[in-house]
Amino acid sequence: MPFSNAKSSPIAFEQSTVRYGRHFQGVNPIGAEFATLGQVRLAAIGDMAHKAVRMEVAEFQNTFFPLPQDITADQHPPWPTDIFDGLATGNKLTEQDIQARFVDAVNNNDLMPGLKISTASEKPDIIDMGNFKQKPDAAIFKADSVLAGGRPHWADQLVTVEFKRYFPSQDPFDDDDGKDDKVESDAEKRKEIRGQLIDYAELVFRIQHRTALFMILVISRRLRVLRWDRSGTIVTRAFDYVARPQLLCEILWRMSLLSDAQLGMDTSATRLQPSDTDYKLMDFLACESPSDMAYDDQRDLLPQELKTDRPVFTYVRDKFREAMDPKWPRYRVEVPDGNLTRTFLIGKPSFYAQGMACRGTKGFVAWDIKAKRFVWVKDAWRLDYDRMDQEGTILSRLNAEKVVFVPTLVCHGDIQNQKTLTPDIWEAQHPVPPAAALSGATSVSLSTTSIDQSASSSTPSLKRTRAELETEDTLAGTEDYTLRRHVHYRVVVEEVALPLKDFTYGQQLVAIIMDCIEAHQEAVEKANIAHRDVSSGNILILPSVTPERKKITWNGLLTDWELSKPIHEAEPLIRPHKPPRTGTWQFLSVGMLTENPKTVEIPDELESYLHVLLYFSVRYIRSNCKDPAGFIENYFDSYTYSDGVYTCGARKQHVIQVAGRLETGHGVPLIFDSPIDDIFARLLPLFKAHYKVQKYLRAKQKPAVTVPSTTCPLPVRSPALEPLRNSSKLAALREQMANELERFRHRTYRDDAPTAQEEKKARHLADHDLMLVTFYKAQAKTDRWRKTDKVGDRVPEEYKSQAPLANPHPVSGRTTKRRKTTGVTVAAAPDGFSSFPVRLTQSQLPKAG
Repeated sequence: MPFSNAKSSPIAFEQSTVRYGRHFQGVNPIGAEFATLGQVRLAAIGDMAHKAVRMEVAEFQNTFFPLPQDITADQHPPWPTDIFDGLATGNKLTEQDIQARFVDAVNNNDLMPGLKISTASEKPDIIDMGNFKQKPDAAIFKADSVLAGGRPHWADQLVTVEFKRYFPSQDPFDDDDGKDDKVESDAEKRKEIRGQLIDYAELVFRIQHRTALFMILVISRRLRVLRWDRSGTIVTRAFDYVARPQLLCEILWRMSLLSDAQLGMDTSATRLQPSDTDYKLMDFLACESPSDMAYDDQRDLLPQELKTDRPVFTYVRDKFREAMDPKWPRYRVEVPDGNLTRTFLIGKPSFYAQGMACRGTKGFVAWDIKAKRFVWVKDAWRLDYDRMDQEGTILSRLNAEKVVFVPTLVCHGDIQNQKTLTPDIWEAQHPVPPAAALSGATSVSLSTTSIDQSASSSTPSLKRTRAELETEDTLAGTEDYTLRRHVHYRVVVEEVALPLKDFTYGQQLVAIIMDCIEAHQEAVEKANIAHRDVSSGNILILPSVTPERKKITWNGLLTDWELSKPIHEAEPLIRPHKPPRTGTWQFLSVGMLTENPKTVEIPDELESYLHVLLYFSVRYIRSNCKDPAGFIENYFDSYTYSDGVYTCGARKQHVIQVAGRLETGHGVPLIFDSPIDDIFARLLPLFKAHYKVQKYLRAKQKPAVTVPSTTCPLPVRSPALEPLRNSSKLAALREQMANELERFRHRTYRDDAPTAQEEKKARHLADHDLMLVTFYKAQAKTDRWRKTDKVGDRVPEEYKSQAPLANPHPVSGRTTKRRKTTGVTVAAAPDGFSSFPVRLTQSQLPKAG
């Protein structure tokens, strides 16, 4: 069960700080946990940048609102031609008047048989995500399920409806057919409204089980229809529904004829009602049971507990009980199990990933109806490319090789061929350049997962292979060539684990991380698989019964293998010019965050484990760090930005590549007064040596610096200075300069060659052995550990982030997110490692609504 809902890359949190020309530093803040609604919406705008596709109204209607086979277009009910005349003066009406008249016109004329539109802006929903009290203006519901109270009723909405007063000042989209053919408006007010719509769509996806969501945007007397999925948004051109009432009437009529699946409902998830047997079963399962086991680490088992074959720990049932929140809907969901299908009962997610155009991962403590036990269900929209293994396939391989400390697969599979459709529409309008146009390809043995462009064919529906996917970032390094494809996927594992933040003392933290390093080692050595996303959310705690010791023990569990890849591919892949980064920003290695993103290697993964240890040590364990939140922001969340490019933050880079030691700032060593200090003292110099060796090896591959063999003429001086030009002193200076130039001309990489000792240190990171030994020796120093060294969360609840969650001026125009994942080098950290953040002013924040 992952620890945090924080974003995993600064790309989603673009923001301005004090600038130095076109180069500045910023923070991807820990403040994601303390974000305001305005900051969340600004981040959403950045996430969804350049993922909107325009579609003509007639094409949209025929594509997404097809008529049933037994109904023809001329069989529609009679519609008055003056049905929307009450909105003819829309530009003079208030938003409330527009809303009321529109709702009355639709309902009173029964334009959607079986459906009703209801206002939703009077009160916030009882399901209030983030305590933001969001209220869309209206929504379309099934006529027999319209609930009173004027609330959004997020769990029951079929179609979200939003009203705005003016056109075009409050239209978030453009219909300009100019050179750029941009769909998204760059005007600040219009971007704010787009962030509001994105937020509403994400809320519906988070609370319901959806494949898509339709939305109606009414702007005075003009209207757009939108379709959201996990790849992006399809937007119709705006049309005047007062002047063309028949067009809107037909859209609404066709909408009423759609099946649940056509409306974007996930039909593999059946909504449960309080009268259903499974609903009542979930209530029963949530009740405490006298057979549930306490899960304290190293607790001796009671005699009766030794006889339990399949114990249920109290925290597991507690988490299931929390999921039975009466305000949230409950579902019975289907998951493929080979040629069969298994069903599971779920409620409120224990984890959800923020964002709309993404994998949209949700995690549930679920009840396995077949096995009659609690399990963990992961629901996600995985990347849809050929020869990219499903996470369950990877877990099956790890289980077959008996890799320790990894989840145990129950079942998995894609769900009912549910795929995102926005990329198909995008690619139909933007033919993809052929792979033959690419150049400079070489084969690699360990490559990264790419997600943005196709290089195989201009056929919109043709799915790319992973080899072709690897080449996608060569296409100018942008997302201009296609959108990411996603397919709905679920994987079920036996283990319901605890987040890493629930560790109880430092020695235990070290042991849990050590278990996951061992899991990583066995995955590499037994199964040839690299994890590629070592982070705080993927290292979990698993209490288990050890009958031979008659104790409860806590072990590590290395989870979320969806980004993993074979170390040695069966056939050569094509290396992209600039491979995209894979992983979680805060815990990526410095090498993965530099100007030349590279393939993930063992030293990168080992460095990520060290970053995880540092994060939890600073945040939860007693130390001499007086400002843990500031340290975390500056070390983990910071980034350097230059010319549209994000790279590693200065403090992290300074510690790993330059200093080889930890400091709280201004040269003061960071001290935990425990064997944790020994781990960092032993390992940080190895990483410093590793980066020096890597720099040296890169320099060897470059040609030596050459300087033209010309004399350097002195500048013309006045006649009064002529005696000085002929002086012996000046002749000596000229000779010295010539000698320096000659030495510079023949300078090579050997000037920065690592010592033999540094090379030896670097070699220790080629495998896991030394790191495992270091962790083992540290956790074995029992006399130096204190069970009271965990002092709680040292980031206070009232903490105010030093920087906003997102850029008040998110990227616009043709500059894309993919370009920003490549990088530039940065200078050594300044004293104090200040990131010079600034805050959004209140006027820059979108209003709640």
